[in-house]
Amino acid sequence: MPTGRIKYYNLDKGFGFIAQDSSEEDVFLHSSAIKYAEYEELRVGQRVKYSVVEGEKGLVAKNVEVLLTPTERRWLRQGKTIIPRGYSGFPAQNQDQFFDEDKSFSDKTKDKDSNTNAKYTQEQSRKRPQSESSTTQTETVTEEKEQTSRQLSFGDLYILKQINFETPMFFALYNDVQLPAIVLEMTLSGLTLNCNGKEKIVPKTEVKYCYKDVDAENVIALLRYNEDIKAKQLKPALSQDEGYIIDPETIRHARKDGNSIEIILREGEIFQGTVDWISPYEIKMVLKNGSKVVVFRHAICEFTVVEEEKQDGNAT
Repeated sequence: MPTGRIKYYNLDKGFGFIAQDSSEEDVFLHSSAIKYAEYEELRVGQRVKYSVVEGEKGLVAKNVEVLLTPTERRWLRQGKTIIPRGYSGFPAQNQDQFFDEDKSFSDKTKDKDSNTNAKYTQEQSRKRPQSESSTTQTETVTEEKEQTSRQLSFGDLYILKQINFETPMFFALYNDVQLPAIVLEMTLSGLTLNCNGKEKIVPKTEVKYCYKDVDAENVIALLRYNEDIKAKQLKPALSQDEGYIIDPETIRHARKDGNSIEIILREGEIFQGTVDWISPYEIKMVLKNGSKVVVFRHAICEFTVVEEEKQDGNAT
């Protein structure tokens, strides 16, 4: 069945339109076509699947089913309000990019990212309160200049994509905190998250890794610990000198050759899988069961390329 998002919906009159993921023409939706509705109010941006028939004036949706994430279903069972998903246009498909050969990311995406970077910086500037102190204004200008001076990294694009799609995610923080949230904003140093309706600003140095809600069960199923490192109770790395240095050529060849890597974090978590992409600040891994996790490099304690024999042994 095709899938899409609610582009417009008039609750009083009970009709609207679906923007299809396939980028074809919009589909007319009437409330009578919704089956097995788990909650009463459709919201703009809500994901749905449906069948399509040809009507007198165009395409019409039938057998519409609202797609709720595991987090949304859990909130619904608990009587909590599902976070609205505002429609702000849909990003192009296949935005996830890869670390490939010697061609730099900035060369490959210079034209594509220049407009995105400028728009992102302008939006952040408009959101700053007018009553900030002179010191804060100076810091703001400095941060915005830094943001403008560099191209968006793979990690930046990944987070911006989740902001656009309002993707339910989990952020693993220090002290074994698994924080369910939707990303609202991103800066160079932190993330603004919607945590069950409450806004929370989290410094990136406190985030060890993150993953989408749909991958939660599979990520947790493979999570193991190095007890020796866990016992050290390492704190967040606040400077480059405290962080673990990974040889870029080593990880580049691991990805190119399809070899697995093993990462141990500062609180002992162990992840093993192949490299999807890397940036100066993050590594996106595909774990053995297909789930995906983005590891923040400042949280890494040890890194190794897994030998073939070890991979075969773990697979059985």
